[in-house]
Amino acid sequence: MSTPSIPSPFPTLVPAERALPVSRPRRRLLLAASASVLSAPWLGARANAAWVIGQSAPQTGVLAASNAETTAAARLYFSQLNQRGGVHGRPIELLSMDDAQDAKRTAENTQKLLNLGVLGLALYRTTPSSEAALPLARKAGAAYIGTQVGPSLLYDPKLTEVFNTRARYSDEVSRAVNFFKNLGMTRVAALVASDSFGKDVMAGLRSAMAEAKLELLAEASIDNRSADVTQQIEQLRKANPQVVLLISNAKAAASFVNGARALGFRPTFVSLSNTSSASFIQDLGKAAEGVVVTQVMPSPHAGRVRVVSEFREAAAQPPGVPVSHASLQGYVTAKFIHEAIRRAGPGVDRAGLVDAINRANTFDLGDFTLAYPRDSRQGSRLAELTVISRDGRFMY
Repeated sequence: MSTPSIPSPFPTLVPAERALPVSRPRRRLLLAASASVLSAPWLGARANAAWVIGQSAPQTGVLAASNAETTAAARLYFSQLNQRGGVHGRPIELLSMDDAQDAKRTAENTQKLLNLGVLGLALYRTTPSSEAALPLARKAGAAYIGTQVGPSLLYDPKLTEVFNTRARYSDEVSRAVNFFKNLGMTRVAALVASDSFGKDVMAGLRSAMAEAKLELLAEASIDNRSADVTQQIEQLRKANPQVVLLISNAKAAASFVNGARALGFRPTFVSLSNTSSASFIQDLGKAAEGVVVTQVMPSPHAGRVRVVSEFREAAAQPPGVPVSHASLQGYVTAKFIHEAIRRAGPGVDRAGLVDAINRANTFDLGDFTLAYPRDSRQGSRLAELTVISRDGRFMY
């Protein structure tokens, strides 16, 4: 059965050209408007107005800033595409709902979006949110595309509705462990989120450490909805590590680096791709230099990568978006969604979109290729290390 199309009040609700971070009063206004649209009984009145992709992600809380970068870049791509006529004569719109990093709200939002008839779901944030949303997406037969995170649960080959646009967390930590071991830095400690994100990354880290014949010196747990790391700094400082892995939200990671350096505790700090945003560098301030960040996107400054050049040109147009790995992921995912709908054809429904992506198998987005063979949901295997320079840039 075809999924009903839904009309597009969304350009006036959350216009793509105004999708950058907004003031708190205006954000409250937009959220209230979103709620009224979701309850509107006339949503099915205008057929074929837009391809609508649903998203539940943190628009408030400690992850709001980095999520805003990724989402704004996706909206920017769709806005510029729509100005050229969209795909199959219809615009693509991203309908976003705030889950405030609460998995229960994610599930509620996801069910509302599916009930509205969205074509697919994309750009979800946090491992607990994916745990809540994925069963609902699969039950509805909806594509679950380009999450901003890389937990192992999303990479099971049996999940034919899942299309990752980035490598796994385990790829990142394995890359980091091997790199620092080769430098003779073997004393490793970790700040670890106490949720399923932290548990997933730690499983990958322990496997990588065992393979490298290393043992973790110490680990300190943190509620990943918080940025208070005062106790955790003192706990890990006592272990005297050479490397500290920051497996937490970006706000907590930045607070840890700033607090540790203020106390003269100066190991090499390594955070994961979930911190690869302009807002993370801003929060680090003068402590940014030398922090290592693993990346799952090409450098947003790599001029020889065609999709990066395209992204930078788009980002330079008003209102623009921050040029970061986080925003590049949003842009890449939006481009992938466009290409998937284009290949699926003008009459595509949810099942047709999933089938079209799986049949196409490979998508070259411009020197950055996503692949979904039968035995893999990986999408991309790119996992690299960057270091933040004195002028606040991610350097390779």
